[in-house]
Amino acid sequence: MQRVQQLMRVAELRESSGAVTTMDRVIIPKIKSAANCPIPMCQSCQLSRARLRKPKVAKSKAIPDNAGVLSREQYCTGDFVSLDQYIVKTPGRLPTGYGKESYTNMFHGGTIFRDAASKYIHVQNQVSLGAGETVNAKMAFEEWLWEQARITVKHYHSDNGVFDSTLFREACEEEGQKQSFSGVGAQHQNAEAERAIQTVMYMARTFMIHAALHWGSD
Repeated sequence: MQRVQQLMRVAELRESSGAVTTMDRVIIPKIKSAANCPIPMCQSCQLSRARLRKPKVAKSKAIPDNAGVLSREQYCTGDFVSLDQYIVKTPGRLPTGYGKESYTNMFHGGTIFRDAASKYIHVQNQVSLGAGETVNAKMAFEEWLWEQARITVKHYHSDNGVFDSTLFREACEEEGQKQSFSGVGAQHQNAEAERAIQTVMYMARTFMIHAALHWGSD
């Protein structure tokens, strides 16, 4: 939409010699203010981001100097990857199950990976959230990263729980990967992965609501 608004405006082109030329509008809007008006949010986005808020709750303001502090000095992909797990209330179907798999064999959650340098989010769905399947999810992410960019993971940061299990620790040690953990009750120390889960959940809700609103019309 921003690109469409740019095409509604008169553009200035500066040449290397310093001369300035103007390019006429490509799109002439019926309403003049359409070229500069705020972009409205669609119904699907509004509904998907709606959530219950408790009254009389104090809001905290972000400190500008602390913005991006968790990934500020991470410049190379794979140097620092945040991990976390998510649980879904409604189990998901397997891609090869045709909907005939039993309730216990459906997706009940998964592991999310968030690279600090590239900001890339990788989601690996799991039937079980135990250490065995979590290690398999880790291997799948690392295999994908190597195939795409020939990059290996050097450091994982996560909460405790399954990531502090013997099986997961041994898997990291075999690959020469370091681990760090958030403090007890300090979920903000793993904010990269926590925010990634929220982003993915909002995206999924938006797709589903959009499909419901436009069912039979598109």
